[in-house]
Amino acid sequence: MYDGLVLLVDDQPLAAEDSAAALKHYVLSGQIIYVDNAADAMKALRERPVSLVFLDIEMPDMSGFSLAAHLEKVHKGLPYVFLTGHADFAVESYDYEPVDFLTKPVDVSRLGRTFERVERKASPSAGKVAVRSGQDYVLVEPGEISYICKEKRKIWIRLKDRREYQSAMSLDELEQIFSDYGFFRCHQSFLIPVGDIRQVGSGMFGQTYEAALEGDVVVPVSRSKYSVLKEELKLLGVPFVKGVTSK
Repeated sequence: MYDGLVLLVDDQPLAAEDSAAALKHYVLSGQIIYVDNAADAMKALRERPVSLVFLDIEMPDMSGFSLAAHLEKVHKGLPYVFLTGHADFAVESYDYEPVDFLTKPVDVSRLGRTFERVERKASPSAGKVAVRSGQDYVLVEPGEISYICKEKRKIWIRLKDRREYQSAMSLDELEQIFSDYGFFRCHQSFLIPVGDIRQVGSGMFGQTYEAALEGDVVVPVSRSKYSVLKEELKLLGVPFVKGVTSK
C-alpha cells in the first residue's frame, strides 16, 4: 500500500467517488483527502503533508492545468496525475510534467502502474532497469534500448550501441515492465520505444506495416496494432498533419 497522503481534486462528486474507490485499492482510506475545487486544494496543500495529487482537468474555478502550474511553481517536486473523461486532453497535458494521465472512470489495474511510476520517481535508481548478464546485473537506461524482440524462441534486449542481452522473461512479461517506459508492442515479436519512431508506413507489398526507428532500424508493425500505435503517438503529443501523396 502507498503510505503517503493523497489529495484528490475533482468538482464532480460521483466521479470523485469512483476515483476514490479505485484509489482505496492502493491507499488507506484515511490517507485520501478529497476537495472539489482548486482553492480548497491549495489550502490543503498548505496545511497537510500531501505527497501525491490527482487532478481533474475540467473544473469551473481553475482548470487542472492551471493548478498543475501552481504545483510546479509553489510545491516543486510534488508528483501529480491528471484525471479526465476526455482523452483528447492528453496532448495538452504534455506541456506539464505529470507522473501519469488517467481517463475516468479510473481502471484499477491501470492505476497500479501509476503507483509504480510514483515509486520509481522517488527511488534513487529511478529510470533504470536491471538486466541480467551471466551472474551479474547491468543497469540500463530504457533510452539506451533500440528494441526488444523474440527470435527463434529467444528473447533479446538490443541496445543502440549494438550490445544485446538475452532475457529469461517472456515478451508478455517484458511488455508489462517496459510499457511504463514508453515501449509499445507493435508486433507479436517486437517491443519498441515509441519516442524513437521516425516513420511508419506500409511494407514492400502494401500488406504489412513497418516502423523506422533511430539508427536505421526497421521493425514490423502488425495490421492490428497500426491504428493503436497512432493513438499512442497522439498521447505523446505528436501532431498529425494532413499531406498529399507524392508521385
